[in-house]
Amino acid sequence: MRQASRVWMFAGFVCLLGWGASALGQDTGSFGGRQSFGLSTTYSGNSTHILIGESEQRRIWTAGAEYTRLIHQNSHFRLDYEGSILPVFEETDPTVIGTIFTSAGQTIITAQSPVRVVSVTHDPVGSILSASGALVPLYALFGKQNTYAAAITPVGARISAMPRWRLQPSLALDTGFVFSSRDIPVGDSAKFNYLLAFGPGLQFYGDNNISWRVEYLYRHLSNAGEGNQNPGIDQCVVRITVSLHR
Repeated sequence: MRQASRVWMFAGFVCLLGWGASALGQDTGSFGGRQSFGLSTTYSGNSTHILIGESEQRRIWTAGAEYTRLIHQNSHFRLDYEGSILPVFEETDPTVIGTIFTSAGQTIITAQSPVRVVSVTHDPVGSILSASGALVPLYALFGKQNTYAAAITPVGARISAMPRWRLQPSLALDTGFVFSSRDIPVGDSAKFNYLLAFGPGLQFYGDNNISWRVEYLYRHLSNAGEGNQNPGIDQCVVRITVSLHR
């Protein structure tokens, strides 16, 4: 399945570049030029089940570069190929670092090596017999652990409306891969994950050469069942990009 996905993405990448090359001879007569190079960053401070993913309370911050090339344009819309590389991809997972309970008015904490978990609960995770012989609730103590990765989205597209306006609404779709230093989002899942992101944005052109874009995306990350576990991550993401057009 992984091999088939790679072949499909590579074929799409080649086709999109071919279409983009044919657009080089077009006179756009509008903002955006024929290609752009940009710097972008994304941030999401949480995760929850939106469509597919089950992992909770994940935080992801990324930074990288983006490239776009014009595929087709008319007076109302323009379609661009979009690809990006994210050498900075930091994911923060919740971990269980111990347990805590109260007995005879005294709080007792038992520490353990951090273990990443799919979800966080503030309900009792069990009970323990106190010194007085009574059962008291046992709670988990949670911490955080960072995992460092890199990502590439070689196949993507962006459709923008009103290409002759300085402020243009857009809709983007990006697909790619994440390579991490260890299994994410939990142990015994996978170091290789698939990435899908799409959503709307607004792009403002200060002049013909420079633009700023703000987007609100849905992003999904998972190993497509190739790991022993596949809880996946769903997030709502803010992405900010500054681009140079020519």
